[in-house]
Amino acid sequence: MSKSVIVVDDDGQIREIVTFALTHAQFEVVSVENGQQLYARLAQCASLPDLIILDVMMPGEDGYQLCAALRQDAVTMHIPVIVMTAHDEAIYARISNDLGAALHITKPFHPLELVEAVKRIVGEK
Repeated sequence: MSKSVIVVDDDGQIREIVTFALTHAQFEVVSVENGQQLYARLAQCASLPDLIILDVMMPGEDGYQLCAALRQDAVTMHIPVIVMTAHDEAIYARISNDLGAALHITKPFHPLELVEAVKRIVGEK
């Protein structure tokens, strides 16, 4: 059974690239534009995803707010989170780490690097 990933990013091109790369690597991928869609998707899922990828800079709830909410919810607190941002300052990686993200990745990134990181985090070889 393939591992499932939810990608949350308001940039359609990023969602498309990440979805393509992960689908090609045999992951089951759902992509959504914002936190509201993420919560709706989590509520309707028969099973929780194995990983959630969050963009930081989004309208409404940003990726850090979403990560904090996921960590505080008993249902989602165990789901690993990757935080993506275009900000390369060290403080952003520190915030991601402090919020309990499994990985902080800076855009632009190579899609294969992301695939390898996802495989490591969800335990696929």
